[in-house]
Amino acid sequence: MIDATGIEKVIPHRGDMRMIDEIREYTESSGVGIHYVRDNEFWCTGHFPGNPIMPGVLQIEALAQTACFITFKKLGVTYENTLGFFTAMEKIKFSQMVKPGDMLELHVETIMSKMTMYKFHGIAMVCGKKVAEATFTAIMQTTAK
Repeated sequence: MIDATGIEKVIPHRGDMRMIDEIREYTESSGVGIHYVRDNEFWCTGHFPGNPIMPGVLQIEALAQTACFITFKKLGVTYENTLGFFTAMEKIKFSQMVKPGDMLELHVETIMSKMTMYKFHGIAMVCGKKVAEATFTAIMQTTAK
């Protein structure tokens, strides 16, 4: 298992925008991240007052951060010299609400890579039930320092 400190050595996301708390497992082409949904997250007071529901876009972001981690590890790079950017999101489906107290399991698989472009399929689960699913594409870009 890789904790938040280990994750932050690889991907650039910090503070409220780091959406993965642990990496439970990973290979060169797949991985499982974990996000513990807390009742003090920045979106809780406004989405929705008295009945917080994790925005779907943040669920997809958590899948993407898991994909970023496994891809950066495969490439042997970190956020210090490479960034990943969405280029497309497809087949996005939400099937259940995610609420504070839930443990969001983020299952990601690389389904295609060509040069600096990668396509992933991700499934987010809570208690073994699918809550979100998406296919998304990102480009990995080397940054100049």
